[in-house]
Amino acid sequence: MIRMKNTLLLLLLAFSCSFSFGQSNSFPLKNEDFSTLLMNDGTPFHGIISSDEKVIKFRIQNAAKNSEKQEQYLVSGYSDVDGTVTDFSGEITFTQKYNVKDLPDEMLVFGDFIMKEAGSGEHSGIFTGKLRIQTLKKVSKDSKGGVTFKGKWKNHAGNLDFDAWWANFVPTDISKVVFK
Repeated sequence: MIRMKNTLLLLLLAFSCSFSFGQSNSFPLKNEDFSTLLMNDGTPFHGIISSDEKVIKFRIQNAAKNSEKQEQYLVSGYSDVDGTVTDFSGEITFTQKYNVKDLPDEMLVFGDFIMKEAGSGEHSGIFTGKLRIQTLKKVSKDSKGGVTFKGKWKNHAGNLDFDAWWANFVPTDISKVVFK
C-alpha cells in the first residue's frame, strides 16, 4: 500500500512538473495571428533613438508564430539610423490583453521584445523592451492598428546605451503611452 502511494505520488509529481514546465504564458489570444500588424504592411516604423533624438526606422520583414509557444513570434528585419542599416532577428512575446474603455470593439495587446542586431561594431546591439498594439478585437490578415515599441538599445561593445521607441503613428508625447 505504501509502495503504491509512493508510486502514485511520484507519477503525480512527474506529471505536474512536466505540465508546469511545458506551459507557456496565459496570454488569451494564442489562436490569433498578429504577424500582419507586426510587419506593418511592409512600411518601416519610425521613432527616436539616443539622447540626440536621432530618427530610427525599424522594419519587421518577417514575423512567424512559434509553433511551440503560440504567444511568441520570431521576427527579423532591419533598423536604419542615419543611413546605418543593420539586420536584426529576435522575438516578440505577447503577455496581456485588455478591452479599451469607451471603444467596445477594440483591445490593447501588450508584450515584450528582444531583437539582436547582426554584427559586432559599435553601432550594432540589442533592442529590449515593451510593445503595445491597439486594434479591433476581430483580428484578421487585413487588420490595422496602432503599434508602438518602447525600450532600450545597448551596443554589443557595452559602451552605448540609449532609450528608443518606434511606432506606426506619431505620438504627441511618448511618455503618455501606457505600456504593461
